[in-house]
Amino acid sequence: MARFKIDLRASAFRSVLGFTFSHWRRQPWRLSLIMGAFLLSTLADVLTPFYSGRLVDAVASGAGTDAVAWSAAMTAFWMLMGLALAGVLLRNAAFLGIVELTLKMMSDVAADAFHRVQRFSTDWHANSFAGSTVRKITRGMWALDLLNDTILIALLPSVVMLVGSTLLLGWFWPLMGAVVATGSVLFITVTAMLSLGYVAPAARLANSWDTRLGGALADAVSCNAVVKGFGAEVREEARLARVVAKWRLRTGRTWMRGTANGTTQGALLLAMRAAVIGLALMLWARGQASAGDVAFVLTSFFVLQGYLRDIGTHIRNLQRSINDMEELVDFQSEPLGI
Repeated sequence: MARFKIDLRASAFRSVLGFTFSHWRRQPWRLSLIMGAFLLSTLADVLTPFYSGRLVDAVASGAGTDAVAWSAAMTAFWMLMGLALAGVLLRNAAFLGIVELTLKMMSDVAADAFHRVQRFSTDWHANSFAGSTVRKITRGMWALDLLNDTILIALLPSVVMLVGSTLLLGWFWPLMGAVVATGSVLFITVTAMLSLGYVAPAARLANSWDTRLGGALADAVSCNAVVKGFGAEVREEARLARVVAKWRLRTGRTWMRGTANGTTQGALLLAMRAAVIGLALMLWARGQASAGDVAFVLTSFFVLQGYLRDIGTHIRNLQRSINDMEELVDFQSEPLGI
């Protein structure tokens, strides 16, 4: 069973995020387009529950033959359709932009890493497995793709959704806004602490053994002619088995910690759901909320809950991508030599 140990060293996060932001600054207009499109599409999601509630109120206020009720229902309907269409178009524009952004960044990172590795000292190359070096570069490149998606596609819209929903609910019922804000902040804080301080250290160690495993496999295969010449196949298999056993132990511990993190998040969301739905029922019982208002609150919470549940996944993805890029970023501080 994984032992709980909080370790909040953030040097890896600072170095990797600083490295990523430096590449973002090379494409400022494209980055602005992506962020603006995602912000506006998320605002459409924030307003959707409000008009859903207005639609319920219109339907509950009278029959379809009532001109006033019909007009209110159709207004809410067309607003919902317009928000949905705007969200689709804006997200499509943002995705097209992030494809170009990420491809250019990955190309630049690969070229720069190869440029530096070629100029490292002969001693460095003599003491480094070629397979491990290749693994560090390729894993870091694909981790950059995940990092961009996590920050721009996932975390940024989630923060906008959280703030927007809290302000909108608080505008109608200050107590509801306070409950949603408190529960969301508590959820994000616990999730971040567990991901960065509990899962990340184990993931960092698992990645180091993943690098060793890749290096051991690559170098054993590339030197197969020498191994055959000495009849050392059994010895090489035993050596690889020891590396695989250690890799399995470290990776298993990381996965167990990730599972514990996910279970904790589920329990927090359950408590938050009970508080929000209970408060909505209390407001309805006191005559402070209509059927449409209850539908508005429930829809807002279920949309927000999806974003919050995903925030846990996004933070775990952020932690994983940071760990996967750490060794690639370390190449930037490695001195060049002959």
